[in-house]
Amino acid sequence: MSPLLTLTTIVVKGRDVVPEDVIVGAAADQIGQPLASINFDSIRERLSAVPRIQSFATELQPPHTLVIRVVERQAIGALMINGSWSIVDVAGVVIDTQDAKPERFPAIDVPTTTDRAFTAIAETLAALPRSVRQRIAVISAETRDSVRFRLRGTGHQIIWGSPDESVLKVSVMERALEVANSRTGRYEIDVSAPDNIVLQPIS
Repeated sequence: MSPLLTLTTIVVKGRDVVPEDVIVGAAADQIGQPLASINFDSIRERLSAVPRIQSFATELQPPHTLVIRVVERQAIGALMINGSWSIVDVAGVVIDTQDAKPERFPAIDVPTTTDRAFTAIAETLAALPRSVRQRIAVISAETRDSVRFRLRGTGHQIIWGSPDESVLKVSVMERALEVANSRTGRYEIDVSAPDNIVLQPIS
């Protein structure tokens, strides 16, 4: 067998959080194999078992290289499940589990990811810029139209309503927050109808 078309190099692209050695390790046993004999089923099985990986693609680049492109799941928040904090993506897939409440993510106040309110919350969080998500302490909803959240530090309460018109709502919320932050105390800011903002103090 000619060594000219054997696998010697694995290149990973697209990763951010998943350790590179985990991805490389899924194909490491194929090193030295002829490119035509690489066991892609084995590679797919191992990569599919990594919770943080949403999707992936493999590409051969002769004479010696296998490129693995990954798309990672993006964490949107954390919720308490069975006594521990589960970090989830927009589909409700658990990416990681921690005993301590993660401070980098909003706490999602619903019982489970199968709760109908979770879908509304997930849609809202996915539509928000990361800079806004990082400022949310806790987010809750009872229906699709009743999403609300509390901001870290200031304690201002935002009534968001439905996930619709999120771009416009972010814009009007930021303007309302400038007004609220120029005053003392905490405020409830209702942007559920973004053309009619309501700002009132929380007693």
